[in-house]
Amino acid sequence: MSARYPRPERERRFAVAAPPDLAGAVESHLVEDRYVVGTRLRLRRMTPVGGGPARHKLGHKVRPDQLDSGLVLHTTVPLTAAEYDLLAVLPGVDLRKVRHVLVESGRRLAVDVFEGRLQGLVLLEVELDEGTDGGAFVPPAFAGAEVTGDVRYTGAGLAFATAAQVSALLNARAPDVPPG
Repeated sequence: MSARYPRPERERRFAVAAPPDLAGAVESHLVEDRYVVGTRLRLRRMTPVGGGPARHKLGHKVRPDQLDSGLVLHTTVPLTAAEYDLLAVLPGVDLRKVRHVLVESGRRLAVDVFEGRLQGLVLLEVELDEGTDGGAFVPPAFAGAEVTGDVRYTGAGLAFATAAQVSALLNARAPDVPPG
């Protein structure tokens, strides 16, 4: 992976009541994120579930248009393990999940199964191709309510959520998502 300057990503996110059959996942990684307090920076370590070397990254996401919640400008910088360890001492909040990648109709779908205090939360995320009409994407049958426009379901929103907010998210049957 090479360093990239901000590039647009169009993504959609859905709450999932229960994970689908993940036996057909083409890859699975333990994802350990650290959201650095007071910044929009995220440190990420991705370790293949079946074994193999971890990848380390520094990420920065910006939503350039608050009315277009699916558009994100994302910069990723690959890090060595030593660089990651050096930055990991910064004050931050940690989030752990296992990301399973499924392929349906040629499209990669990320199913995130959260751990720790977010255990029980499952999200489906799909990155759409540049120029693709996001409204044309038909989510798979296991997808629940769309939460793309709900900041509570972003990585930072989940990482910094209070215990009461986490409890409300985990107990919600249908997330209250504002139209948009």
